[in-house]
Amino acid sequence: MIDHLIKIGFLMIKQAILIVSAFLVLHYNGTCQDVMSMNDAIRIGLENNYGVLIARNESQIAANNVTWGNAGLLPSVNINAAYDKAISSADIKVVSGTELQDTKAQTDWINAGVNLKWTLFDGLNMFIRYDRLKKMHDMGEVEFRKAVENTMANIIITYFDIVQQQMVKRVLEEQVALSQERVNIAETRKSVGSGSELDLLQAQVDLNGDASALFNQNTSLANAKTGLNELLSRDASLDFRVIDTVILGPQLALDTLRKYTLQHNKDLLLLSMQKDAALLDMKSFKAERLPVINFNSGYNFLRNETQASFIQYNRQLGPHFGISADFNLFDGFNQHRKVQNAQIAFLNSELQVQQTWNQLDAYLIRLNNDYQNDLQLIGFESENLKLAIKNMDIAKESYSIGTISPIQLREVQKNLMSANNRLIYALYKAKVKETELLLLSGQLVK
Repeated sequence: MIDHLIKIGFLMIKQAILIVSAFLVLHYNGTCQDVMSMNDAIRIGLENNYGVLIARNESQIAANNVTWGNAGLLPSVNINAAYDKAISSADIKVVSGTELQDTKAQTDWINAGVNLKWTLFDGLNMFIRYDRLKKMHDMGEVEFRKAVENTMANIIITYFDIVQQQMVKRVLEEQVALSQERVNIAETRKSVGSGSELDLLQAQVDLNGDASALFNQNTSLANAKTGLNELLSRDASLDFRVIDTVILGPQLALDTLRKYTLQHNKDLLLLSMQKDAALLDMKSFKAERLPVINFNSGYNFLRNETQASFIQYNRQLGPHFGISADFNLFDGFNQHRKVQNAQIAFLNSELQVQQTWNQLDAYLIRLNNDYQNDLQLIGFESENLKLAIKNMDIAKESYSIGTISPIQLREVQKNLMSANNRLIYALYKAKVKETELLLLSGQLVK
């Protein structure tokens, strides 16, 4: 019996040495990838993500559009010039009896000028257009911040999915090591005559099953890394490691979340801005009922030289200016229809703000309920894991001296793996809910 225990002890020491050696080789032979922190992932994503870059460009376009000229507050100036030459057959007779005949009469016509047009009054519509351009700029900035927040949320969730997958992989590696240890013990027992072929075969089957699960987990982990690389807009084949635990922030309070959601949620902000834009549209349609007054000015040059007229040379040079007015007296009540529709559109925009807040508030409460439940599950599963680890230590010792069967050891091993996986999943779910709550309440980007 003593020899049997000594052999088992040597096998366990040998297994531990192999595991430590493998770790050292992995760590120092250059195959161990650099650790990417979550902040690194966010930084790379915000610099490279195509959606963020496109949203930034769209915001810049909206900013470029906010000009007095685009709103119609500045005059328009244009230069025109033309030259025309004609050859014609002229036959002219005037009252005095004088006649002019020329079968190849040439005419040269030159015209050039600078003209200015400036709208002096259009019912203040130009100022309304300028305010609307500024509102579009503000909306563009909110859309850009929304794209940043959504990208950050996706990066965080994907990053911690990799963390979860990596933690599950570590659990499976521990299970493979335990199963290998069980195979070693079964082989030793069989060699000294205290074990059976059946126990050894069952231990090998369980080891193969754990190794297969680890192989599949490696594939899941690689696919999750590919997903993050895609979000970061970089080579999808790049490999890296992440931190080994899910980090939760301070616990969130529902009242604070609701207050921040009402003030900072990007969808609500955009709808509120759309309501303001609808009000400006209504004012613009009302302004069209008023006259439009334009100031026109310019400086023109005209030169006409012809053989087909008694006036063979004509030149005009000088400035001109004037004021024009345009007032629509009746357009089939179309203007009245536009104002009515704009009023309805403004009312709908108010209703959309209220509807969206109602939906967001309900979703926020449901999300917070799930978040609080996940936090409680973390505490429960953490205690359960401690018990499972303690139970595994006792079972390993009992199995090594033959007081429990291989089936009982395997059941304890399964319970330990299940407890580990439940805690990992509870941590990941809580992180996902935390991220979604911060995104919903506009607190993800400080």
